[in-house]
Amino acid sequence: MRFIKKALAVLLAFCLLAAPLILNTSAKDRTKQALPLSAGLTALRNQFETGYADELDYCYYSPAGENDTEKYPVVIYLHGIGHGSSVGSQLADSSMATWASAELQERWTDTGGAYILLPRCPEDKTQYWNKSLIDPLRNLIDCFIEDHSENVDTSRIFIGGSSAGGEMTWDMAIAYPDYFAGIYPLAATGTRSEKDIKACKDVSIWVFASERDPLVNYSLNVIPQWEKICAYNSDPANCRLSTFTQVLNPDGTKGDSNHRLYTTIMYDLFTVDSSTYPNVTTQNGKGLTVNIVGGKGIISWMCNTHSDFDGTPSTGNSVPGMIDFMLIPIRNIIFRIANIIQRILGFV
Repeated sequence: MRFIKKALAVLLAFCLLAAPLILNTSAKDRTKQALPLSAGLTALRNQFETGYADELDYCYYSPAGENDTEKYPVVIYLHGIGHGSSVGSQLADSSMATWASAELQERWTDTGGAYILLPRCPEDKTQYWNKSLIDPLRNLIDCFIEDHSENVDTSRIFIGGSSAGGEMTWDMAIAYPDYFAGIYPLAATGTRSEKDIKACKDVSIWVFASERDPLVNYSLNVIPQWEKICAYNSDPANCRLSTFTQVLNPDGTKGDSNHRLYTTIMYDLFTVDSSTYPNVTTQNGKGLTVNIVGGKGIISWMCNTHSDFDGTPSTGNSVPGMIDFMLIPIRNIIFRIANIIQRILGFV
């Protein structure tokens, strides 16, 4: 009897010591297994689901498996003009599905994955990203967080976009700066004022720009804005500017347009194979060079970037002014014409 009691005591002690390891292992195992890049874009896109919120629809990839208790970051990407013509076109017209691949999901070293959220601007209704869509887009994110509250890390919400989507990225960060840990505007048009940059001073920012962008002037638009970021951001060391001389396709060949900067992030700055992306220099807000090497692309930056946002819907200043209301319809018509011209010239 004494032997049995000792054996049971040893077994109980073992169970108590092993339980945390078993629970941690099982939680990790519950993370959804993403498909590899070799499966192809069509298969990667098929991993996405669709949803609706307010007047906007979206596609998303969830890394959470059954009974998963992990908290995952959320990466939002806003398409440029011409890529929101129908439901699902924001996914079909881009390669952001690569962010749902096993190779890129595994780069989230602490969680093993991240949500990928792709809202669509209803261009089929002659709507293009503008200030009247700030609150609908914020509501979309609110609803998404609520629907996935068990698995969303609200301190790690990132938003970025290309061209008009990059401009909308700035609009969102300025209106609701507490919402986002970081933003990554690509080939964003326009230059923000000192007041705007100060409004999102606590948001980490990674700007992507090309010296040869045919639509965004590097000297007149990009540099003045970057100088404001360096001057007013509360953490300039975690802000970055990547300057491209030639934008490449994923296979390394010359791209069709230096405005198509979205191709540079689709494979995490092409560092999937541990190579270095050519034709680009990156510096932080302190003026120091940042070396982008294999495995250390934009996901690595996001892994080390957090905010204090707790998931409470933000109360920012997103009401468009009278001039905005007057200009939005005109802007939408101009963007419709610009979309047609850009497609003819191969800029989008």
